[in-house]
Amino acid sequence: MPPLADCRFFRFIIPNMENQIRLSVAFSNVVRDNMSNPVQVITTNGQSWSISWVVEEEYPHQIVFTRGWRAFYEHYHLRIGDSMLLSYHQTKFFYVAIHDTRYCEINYGRNLRNGSLPAIPAHGNYTVQFFVIIPVNDPDTLMLPLRFSREYGRSLPRPLTVTTPTEHRHRVGWNMEPNGRIVLHGGWNAVRERYRLRDQWLVLFHYHAVQNTMYVKFFNGHTMEINYLAHAGLGTDCTCITYPSAPRSRHIADGFRSTNPFFVSPILHRLANRFLPNVPPLPGVCEDSPISITNERGAWTVRYTHYVGRTNGCFGMGWSALATACQLRHGHVCVFEWLAPQEYRLHMY
Repeated sequence: MPPLADCRFFRFIIPNMENQIRLSVAFSNVVRDNMSNPVQVITTNGQSWSISWVVEEEYPHQIVFTRGWRAFYEHYHLRIGDSMLLSYHQTKFFYVAIHDTRYCEINYGRNLRNGSLPAIPAHGNYTVQFFVIIPVNDPDTLMLPLRFSREYGRSLPRPLTVTTPTEHRHRVGWNMEPNGRIVLHGGWNAVRERYRLRDQWLVLFHYHAVQNTMYVKFFNGHTMEINYLAHAGLGTDCTCITYPSAPRSRHIADGFRSTNPFFVSPILHRLANRFLPNVPPLPGVCEDSPISITNERGAWTVRYTHYVGRTNGCFGMGWSALATACQLRHGHVCVFEWLAPQEYRLHMY
């Protein structure tokens, strides 16, 4: 299974995409100064593609996949109405899952041409993946794809356990319509209200047959994944890179207001003047990179080191000078606010 993605978003195949494809504006704005070029695109059957990209000169300066894209497009027989779920892993590669016009993931590992539903996809341990676009003016129900309904309707438990991005579990009832499609109803409206889901947003489903559980992720109108582990509350795009577990750190994260991404780290006495552990993956930052950190007391260059085999890392070389100058002590909490891919502002509490 691939490591945790830094960002996920959908792109739909529309006419005239054979030679190039534009990535979303929101994504392009964050990564265009740091993303590898060419970048590696790895599909669920394990194949890797090297694709070059350019940035459009005119506003809004989107990233455009160019050289290598046509070969990818033709190899996977992409057609209008297909869609790709791109999971970006800074700064070097994407994992891509391709979905057909019925919104179900295509298993290229079994058969490149027939697009049958996967038994176990190469990039996860779920049984099947698909997505649904939330319909307009229908807050109480959600209709699942016919293909999934036919293959799994006989074995699907009632009610269905739906696990959300915040790890909350919801019991959701469902019925089989005369046309053979499963429709979620009792309990679905509570999910919509809790997460403030809007019409035309996307819901990505991972069904685990062994666990009898449906895991869901939500994508906004720009087809970007929404991170609900946020200080700003449910239904808003998150700026907190990782949500802390310690009560005081969580309280500070809840109260911190910024339009920039940030993360929160408590200071422990035995580590305060040596290094800062458990730093989350930083958007647009390569492994073992220098990070510029500033506040009203000065500016420091600190090296970010990635832990091998894990998703997080630490601030090492240079941290001691910063901790001494800022007089960091046990009990302090630091908020690191993103300014640029390798620049952060330090707020101390």
